[in-house]
Amino acid sequence: MKNAKVNGEIMRHSICILVLCMCTSFLLGQTHAWQGNRWMCFLEDDVEVSAMSIPGAHDAATGDGLCVNIGLGKTQHLSISEQWDCGVRAFDLRPALCDTVLHIYHSTLRTKISFHEAIDVILSKLSTNPSEFAIVLIRHESESEDDEEKSNWSSFIGAYIHSLGNHAVVFHPHLTLGEVRGKILFLTRNSYSGTDKGAMLTGWNHSAEGTNNARITSYYDASFATLQMQDYYAPTNKEKRLQKIQGVSRMLDVAQGAGRGVWTINFLSGYSSTFLGTAATTLGYKCNATWLHSQVLDIVMSNTVPRSYGIVFMDFVGVDKVRGGMSHWCPFEVNGSKLLNAIIASNF
Repeated sequence: MKNAKVNGEIMRHSICILVLCMCTSFLLGQTHAWQGNRWMCFLEDDVEVSAMSIPGAHDAATGDGLCVNIGLGKTQHLSISEQWDCGVRAFDLRPALCDTVLHIYHSTLRTKISFHEAIDVILSKLSTNPSEFAIVLIRHESESEDDEEKSNWSSFIGAYIHSLGNHAVVFHPHLTLGEVRGKILFLTRNSYSGTDKGAMLTGWNHSAEGTNNARITSYYDASFATLQMQDYYAPTNKEKRLQKIQGVSRMLDVAQGAGRGVWTINFLSGYSSTFLGTAATTLGYKCNATWLHSQVLDIVMSNTVPRSYGIVFMDFVGVDKVRGGMSHWCPFEVNGSKLLNAIIASNF
């Protein structure tokens, strides 16, 4: 009788432990789901894209490697595929023409992935995760092109985007998540031709405070949305670093107070040092991410209710520590994973 009672107690404890493990596994699975490949599936279709908080990767293709690695221009540690898997949904891609192929550059530094290959990666992710969508921000990186390539860039980009058919979004100011799931929204800082897909950004500003008066104009019907944005990219001394965090913080605030259909793009990216006064060093990007990301993380984590931060582009997204070069034994604490997850979490 005593043995039966003991066995009963053991059985009850075993069941409790099993249930606890199952619950823990479920909760961890849910957290991973909204932090990674499927976080948008937990949002309603009628949420406006402009009201979301969307993590982005500045010069995303540098994470796939540079053809010449000389300590300059590398802003990402993870590949575009790995960035997606972490939850990144906005990709800053900078194509230029070279021998009729759209390669991706950062200034004159060519990456190891072409524009077509990068888009194929994103489309593949979307095919297996149809609840999601992606934003591709395009800048014409023309420094390496000759005159003919520069003149042909617009038609090449436009023709390629048009060839994607319904995979590319027709822009209007009040796009909802339901309208863009499974698709790519192309936003370009330089005009292209030959398609009604995507939208053109005008009034782009590199001042420390940014601007509230830029525009996003549809290629389909010329309807436009107000764009508030900040892209101060060279905080190279103490005064400029203070201006950078003030500009970033201001844009985080105005994103929350924006009216319906008002879009926000906020670049955390920047470099704190250069080579010969002109070329941005990879070390400079690491230093900027180290001091800025921790401050922005504190701001985002201090808010305990859902709120909109707009589209937030950052360096070294998806990793908290960056090694390599002189930092191999003393890695930089860039908080790129913690900040990415905090931005995603702010949607909930």
